[in-house]
Amino acid sequence: MVSAPAQVIPKRIGIWHVDRHESDHRGGVYFRIGTEQEGISADQISHGFVYKPNSEGSPFGNARYYYSNLTGDWYYFNASNDW
Repeated sequence: MVSAPAQVIPKRIGIWHVDRHESDHRGGVYFRIGTEQEGISADQISHGFVYKPNSEGSPFGNARYYYSNLTGDWYYFNASNDW
């Protein structure tokens, strides 16, 4: 199942600007706060916050997917779109 395109929402979570958010059909609501290029490739690394993440990947990519607990069901995540 392919998820719908991420929605653009210029919002804030505390001091962080959220540039995109998306619910993943595998679980989790993701709030992206930034991106960066991955080395010299065209791949992009996204990072931000996720509520109740899944262990398989994010709507912003599955490669090098990592999440770490902040508090309760809230986590910080990193993911590359180099599927």
